[in-house]
Amino acid sequence: MKVHVKHTIKSDVASVFKLCTEQKHQESIYSQLGGTDVKIKREGRAPNVKLRISRKEAANPPAAIRRIVPSESEVSHTEDWTADGDVHEADIVIDIKGVPVKIVGSKSLAPEKGGCAVEWKFDVTCGIPLLGGVIASFVGSEMEQKLEREFKVLKSLV
Repeated sequence: MKVHVKHTIKSDVASVFKLCTEQKHQESIYSQLGGTDVKIKREGRAPNVKLRISRKEAANPPAAIRRIVPSESEVSHTEDWTADGDVHEADIVIDIKGVPVKIVGSKSLAPEKGGCAVEWKFDVTCGIPLLGGVIASFVGSEMEQKLEREFKVLKSLV
């Protein structure tokens, strides 16, 4: 399943990049997104920043996949940020412990008329026969909702 979310924030790229990569801003964002036991580790100097974020998150999977997808999962992801001119981009890999999905994608920040475009693109795949599509669709739709919430939090912090 492909996940694509794009919005514009009325701020410059440098300010949004700070929100997306500085430790204190990430702690503030994740405290508002929900989840428990959030741990954030930041390495490097701008524009080459690496974030490692882990947390526990609740889920409400449909009955068909409840035996495979738990109601609470340990989620960890890495963001490897780089810059090319005015555009900042992070390669993102997400791991949900105990859930048989592969999630890879990116987050980019680019100048746009009226501010900064924030764009997420992910591929969610699951290799389990028959139920794989259901699992990938569930995880993908959960991700879309969380990315929309993350955007609202980012917007509120600008």
